[in-house]
Amino acid sequence: MKRPSRGRALALLLVMWALFIMSFSILGLISLLKIDIGGASGMERLALASSLAFAGVTLGRNADFPADGHPEVFRFPDGGRIEVSTVSENGKLNVNVLLGGGDRDTLRALFRLWGLSDVEADTVLDCLLDYVEPGGSRRLNGAKAPQYRAAGRPAPPGRLFRSIDEMTRVLNFDLVTRHQPDWRESLTIYGDGTLDLRAASADVIRACCRVGDSSARAIRQGGAGFNDLEAVRLALGLTSREFAGLQGRLALGGRVRRVRSTGAFAQATRTIEAIYQVNDASAVILEWREW
Repeated sequence: MKRPSRGRALALLLVMWALFIMSFSILGLISLLKIDIGGASGMERLALASSLAFAGVTLGRNADFPADGHPEVFRFPDGGRIEVSTVSENGKLNVNVLLGGGDRDTLRALFRLWGLSDVEADTVLDCLLDYVEPGGSRRLNGAKAPQYRAAGRPAPPGRLFRSIDEMTRVLNFDLVTRHQPDWRESLTIYGDGTLDLRAASADVIRACCRVGDSSARAIRQGGAGFNDLEAVRLALGLTSREFAGLQGRLALGGRVRRVRSTGAFAQATRTIEAIYQVNDASAVILEWREW
């Protein structure tokens, strides 16, 4: 069995201590509300499941909680359960930074890796740029207000994306969704545009660094073992000159975290997914969804 790292063990110890305290709070809440677990109403069960989900988000946003996507499950004597996982949102490409900076090459490389042809990739890129840029000037394969009206869609707003799902409103973006249904796992609108190599997929690393599959997988497999970007350069097999243009775009870690927490109580479940900007002494909510 692989032994947990000292940092991970300490993080889990802190989490377990917090959950130990929390278990008494949940039990106290049940006692205060005089809820009988077996006879609790659906609303009461859902309220407690929501409380557990919220508690899991609070734990997952903590900088000490491992951001490796591995779900941690915690069970309580009252039958309650929390499952929480955290990933670095910086392991994705920031589409607003790329489009705002006129970087077609990175997105084009990613689309080609997903199976789009050259013509399809260029069409999607022209449409994305036409969507976010103001004015009526249309690119060769792009689309502006007249093309959107003809398709029965609202005109492009001429600004950067306010949510990742807004990308599906772009004409011809279905070329991406057809080839890569999980495209949201590679693109984001959060962060400063630097790519967290410890969290990025092989395709994202290949597109960003312009390297082959074997080099990208070497980074994926190295993961937490890299202590500095010089080690990354050597693993990628790039010269210092080749790597110089990438250094400002790469990082080993990130401050934007996506936390997913599911609380369960007596067959009632509630899930919360939140994106946080984690700073030294605080965490700012960037996005919040519940279901």
